[in-house]
Formats: sequence, C-alpha cells, structure tokens
Amino acid sequence: MLQRNFLIWLLASLFYAYQYILRVIPNIIAPELITKFNISITDIGQFSGLYYIGYTLAHIPVGLLLDRFGPKFVLPICIISTFTGTLPLICLDEWYFSVLGRIIVGAGSSASAIGIFKVASMYFSQEKSARMASLSIIIGLLGAIYGGLPLDFLLDKFGWNYIIYTFSAFGCLLALLLFFITPNNNAQENINDNNILQGLRTVLFNKHIILISFFGGLMVGPLEGFADGWAKAFLSEVYKITGDLASSFSSLVFIGFGAGAFLLAYLLEKYPNKHYEIIIACSFAMIAGFLLLFTQAGGLYIVLPTLLVIGFASGYQVITIYKAMSYVNNNLVGLATAVSNMIVMVFGYFFHVGIAKIVGLYWDKTIVQGNPVYGAKLLIEAMSIIPACLLLATFGFMWLKKRS
Repeated sequence: MLQRNFLIWLLASLFYAYQYILRVIPNIIAPELITKFNISITDIGQFSGLYYIGYTLAHIPVGLLLDRFGPKFVLPICIISTFTGTLPLICLDEWYFSVLGRIIVGAGSSASAIGIFKVASMYFSQEKSARMASLSIIIGLLGAIYGGLPLDFLLDKFGWNYIIYTFSAFGCLLALLLFFITPNNNAQENINDNNILQGLRTVLFNKHIILISFFGGLMVGPLEGFADGWAKAFLSEVYKITGDLASSFSSLVFIGFGAGAFLLAYLLEKYPNKHYEIIIACSFAMIAGFLLLFTQAGGLYIVLPTLLVIGFASGYQVITIYKAMSYVNNNLVGLATAVSNMIVMVFGYFFHVGIAKIVGLYWDKTIVQGNPVYGAKLLIEAMSIIPACLLLATFGFMWLKKRS
C-alpha cells in the first residue's frame, strides 16, 4: 500500500515537471514555428501567453472534478490534453488550431499544481502531506530550470517534430500508468451533483480562505515579478555584471525556493499550528533581502546569499495553501487549492504588469547595442512595489493571527 501511494505521488510529481517543459517548448522552437506558419515574433509571444489563460480559467473546474471523481480519471485526462494540445503544431498547417491547442495545454496543466496537493492529502498522513507536496514542487522546479537543456539537445540532433512526438509518447505513458496504478476513489461517491454548488459556495465564501490567499498573493512578487521577470535586468544594471552571469544568479532564487518549500513544510510538521508565524517570518526575510539588494551593501558577496534567502522564504506558498486547505474537509481540498492558487496567480500577473508599467512610464528609451538600458535608479524604484506589498501582507497576516 505504501509503495503504491508513493508511486502515485511520483507520477503526479512527474506530471508537474512535464507540464513545465511543455510550457517552454514554443520558446525553444520559435524559429521553426515562424517559418512554418509565416507568423511574427509577436504572435509567438501571444501564443505563449495563451497558456496562462487556459491555466487560470481551468482552475475551479479542475478542482471540482478532482474532488468529485478523484485523481484516477482527472489527472490522466489532463495529461492527455496537454500533449494533444501540442500536436497541431506538427500535424496541421492552420495556425488557429495551434492557438486553440495552446489554451488546451494550459487548461490541462492546471491539474498538475492542484493534483500534487490533492494526491498528497489523499495518500499521506496530515503530518507528511505538506512535505510530500513540497517535494513535488522541487521535482517541478527541476523541470523548469533544466528542462530547456534536453530540449536544445534533441532539437539540434533530431529536429522539432521529434521533440513533440517524444514528449507526447512520454505523456501517454504517464497517463496510462496513473490510470492503472491509482485505485478507484470510493470516498468521493458521497459527493453528488446537488452539493457541488454547496461546496463551491463553501470555498468561495469562506473569508479565511480568500483573505489568506489574498495576503499570500501580495507576497508572490519576489518569485513572479522579480525572479521570473526582472532579475536579470536588475542584477545587470544595479551590480554591473554580464547578462549571462545575471541569469545564473537569478536561478538561485528558484533553487532557494525548492529548498524552502521542503524545509518549511518539514518545520510545519514539527509545529503544526504555526502557519502564521512561519509566513510572517518569511515575509520579513524577503523584505530584508530586497532592502539589502537596493542598498547594494556588500556587493556581489551579499547578492548570492540574499537571493537564496529570498527564494527560501518564497517557500511560504506551500504553508499558505495548507492553511487555506485547513478550513475545508478532505472532499473539498482540490477546490480550495484551486481557488487559493488562482488568487495567487492573479497577483503574479499584477506584479509582472505593474513593474513593466512603472519602467515603461519613466524609462528614457535608451538602447545600447540593441539592448534596453533602464538605469539602476529606475529599476530599484520599480522593484520597490515588491517589499511594499510584502509589508502590507505582513500586517495582514498579523491581523489574521490575532483574530484566530
């Protein structure tokens, strides 16, 4: 029984890493897509962005389906949709089929993040489920950080058609294994169509879940706005280092995030009622980290550990989701996770757009050798919305802790 539970968890974790790789495929094969479909680089950017539309819109339906039918049917179907949505790129010549497929890829991928928390809560004890979910996140991050390396190798050696066929075959195998290994989830049979709406109301109108997710979203800036968007430009201009070195440094945030997700979950096992204390400590750590980066104290010797600390503290997200999940029964874990993650994703969009708007508003349009130069002062001012939101979130969680 224990071995089977572990295998189910491992397959769900591989799905989480798998969808990360499918997410970046358009960037890897962009020249081939431009040639085949006679499109522009702007179309490629829009094509990549459509993934997030499908990903976000599918959260609540996928959460409901996971709670209603369990992972045995929902996860394999979503895996199939991820690689099926990629196939129009090589099987069809009309671009709009590929655009539709991209939305389907995003919708199917949404089950990966929700699924790892659902599987962890179903097949492991309450004490261990947070640790197993955090290990799944680490596996997914490995796919995000290193997924591009095998893709580049396969592209150079075999061509992009081979890449898509290979990953489609792997996805098919993953779906079959999950379907045949995962047992029927009889515990879900007491959930009928009449109380699905009641479950939806229970989660959406639970002020604790909404407020925890809202304040947790205010803290996502270091990962979404900074590491995922502006870290390279910031480090290059503020610390006067090369672009390649800045890219390497920014990956330290994700490495720290993987370590933080695991160790903070382990800390929660030891102190199961200390959710708020852990989250507040993480917020203070990230605020201190950004203040160090802004003041440039210590130079590059301080940058490396600071980025690791910021990434480590970003592991608060696991604690936030588990705190939100604590307000519902096991039969609504999938929906609670979906709602919480969706709210956090909205804030990810806010940080990406907000920082870009500030930079665009005050940038003097200086370009050197084809590369935009924003200036250290402007980038520090733009990034200042991150610690400001972190401080607001800290007060919010302190207020929630006092009320609890």
